[in-house]
Amino acid sequence: MIDRFRRMWKLGGLGVVALVCVPGVLRAQLPPGEVQGSDTTRRALRLLLGCEAKPACDADYVRTELPWLGYVRDRADAEVQVISTTLGTGAGGVQVTLRFLGLRSFAGMDDEIRYTTPPGASVEEQRREFVRVLGIGLARYLARTSELSNLGLTRVSDRGQAGAAGPDPWDYWLYKLSVYGWITGESQSSSREVSGSFTISRITPASKVRLGATGSESRSRYRLSDSSEYISRTRSYSARGLAGLSVGRHFSVGLSAGVLASTRQNIDWRVRGGAVLEFDFFPYEEYSRRHLVLSYSPGVWHANYADTTIYNVVEERRWEQNYSLWFSAAQSWGSAYAGVDGSSFFNDLGKNRFSVYGGLSVRVMRGLDFSVNGSYSRVRDQVNLARGGATDEEILLQIRELQTSYTYEGYVSLGYSWGSLFNNVVNPRLEGGGGGRP
Repeated sequence: MIDRFRRMWKLGGLGVVALVCVPGVLRAQLPPGEVQGSDTTRRALRLLLGCEAKPACDADYVRTELPWLGYVRDRADAEVQVISTTLGTGAGGVQVTLRFLGLRSFAGMDDEIRYTTPPGASVEEQRREFVRVLGIGLARYLARTSELSNLGLTRVSDRGQAGAAGPDPWDYWLYKLSVYGWITGESQSSSREVSGSFTISRITPASKVRLGATGSESRSRYRLSDSSEYISRTRSYSARGLAGLSVGRHFSVGLSAGVLASTRQNIDWRVRGGAVLEFDFFPYEEYSRRHLVLSYSPGVWHANYADTTIYNVVEERRWEQNYSLWFSAAQSWGSAYAGVDGSSFFNDLGKNRFSVYGGLSVRVMRGLDFSVNGSYSRVRDQVNLARGGATDEEILLQIRELQTSYTYEGYVSLGYSWGSLFNNVVNPRLEGGGGGRP
């Protein structure tokens, strides 16, 4: 078992090394570190944006609508920090508070703006209003920079050229390490789990490199009616990498690699590599507002199984293809998304998987909202299932993948509110409820 995991990490390491080398080739294609004005070089206002006010504050949407700002991740690099928070109003709307904190040369120039969105406002209306108010609040800072000559009562964004925050000592690389753990129990049962993840990414307008690894282990103990104990253990480890290039306003290409080990899926280890081709029928600049994306990914994987499969193999290699088409849009009337996914093996097209999914959120009329979401998958590709099947305990605890021909899920909601439309008073007292158990 130890030798198998060593082989898995060696293969995964080769893929990671190959992907890490890609940025050296791409570096020459990166945009310049400064924005070139008509007469002189200008540097964008450095903004640290805290997007706690969901869904009004959508970071991708803000960057799309206000590309002439320089967005930074650390307070030490920012000239202005914006903190956004929300509270519900008496009429069922939302009060959004934007706190503007001046830093560096703007130290002491602090401000606060509050505005209210009405009950039933769509996500698109909330995002649009957030961007409008954010721009108004930043005007006093922009007026003290080289942007002064571009300011007026209205400003037309230069969507083709995003602002830059100056030289980046990290060269766009971002690292994130997370560790999780939880434990719960009572006299008849107990459970514990430990998991973690590590990601590395480098995202620029010209290229994208993303590497990540995750792992988890869990243990559960149950005392049965005959005083015996049943103990279940599950483990899952995976690593993935992607390197991609932007080709024009609609097309992208890339390479992907991944490694997986899962007790639930009967996979001792599996490594995969392939190409990715993607086409957006709308320009990528409009992605946060609407997109219709077609993707195709051919590749090959090699797997070793923990137990002999239902096809009497413990090791195999397969060439496969994955394809998808998905659509999403946010409009003043609401939002919608839909898509289809599919996959099959090149040498056995009968073993395949096909999924459809979609969702719709509509403001039917004042105060009336309707939402529906659902998905369905036809499953014909479970080549990894163990030949012996699952025990009753494994079925009940869902710690072993079961043979099936389809999966589905759905959700629907209808809500109506009425009464005061003008009560914008915020009263956060007694939000904890109190009064003990109901």
